[in-house]
Amino acid sequence: MANFKDLTDALTDEVLSDMAESYFGARVDVDDALELFHEVSEKLHVKLYRVFKVCALLDKICLGPEGLDDFLVSCGLSRNRFYHPAGVECAEIMEKPSFAFTARGEYVKWFVIVYKMLLERVEDYMHGSIRDEGGGRKVRTVNRDDFFRMADEINVKIEKVNRNVTASDVLQFTKSLDPEAMRKEKIAGCVGPECKAIDNEMAFTVITIKDIEFPEFPDLPPYEEVKSYISGYCSQVWARDKVKVRALLKDLRKNVNKELI
Repeated sequence: MANFKDLTDALTDEVLSDMAESYFGARVDVDDALELFHEVSEKLHVKLYRVFKVCALLDKICLGPEGLDDFLVSCGLSRNRFYHPAGVECAEIMEKPSFAFTARGEYVKWFVIVYKMLLERVEDYMHGSIRDEGGGRKVRTVNRDDFFRMADEINVKIEKVNRNVTASDVLQFTKSLDPEAMRKEKIAGCVGPECKAIDNEMAFTVITIKDIEFPEFPDLPPYEEVKSYISGYCSQVWARDKVKVRALLKDLRKNVNKELI
């Protein structure tokens, strides 16, 4: 009889251990994944604002939103896909253009620098870049593509945890080991609102990402594909408004990264 009781206790302990590992282990796994997700989210926000700041700079180079609109549409892009919040500071220019004989030529060179900055930052934000961590190990940096895939993978884990072993399942099994307590608390009857409330309270919430939080930017055409258009566009702007372009050039020279001067 004692051996049978020992066997029953051992089986009970094993079942409890398996349930605990399944329930708590899965929840810890989701908690860890969510923590990493929030860390990635913060890093991606930094990259997003780097894109915004170059968008604001390109807006300035084009002498305002209408000019930027003309340029982007002519490149086959939509202006509203390169939205940047009002008040965002322009990115600092980290490169000085080579000498130009004319103001128009200098304007083209500044424009090319800023276009390439936007090209690089959109690529880095949307798709990431390869970073060498030494020892032959290379990793792709945080990017929007992987971020959204990560959200989908975590949501699969969340739905599985919420669906499989619930808090009420564990509670009911534990209480069932004490028949007297089970009768008193009527835990066996916990199949309606009471158990649902417990499960809802303990359930993980799936990740939802609004487009406005991490907007998608279309891939910009390579510089070589828009090189001739940039030159033509700058010539048109120069011919139309020399005074504003000269003022812009003066401001760009003054505000270029001081370490380059």
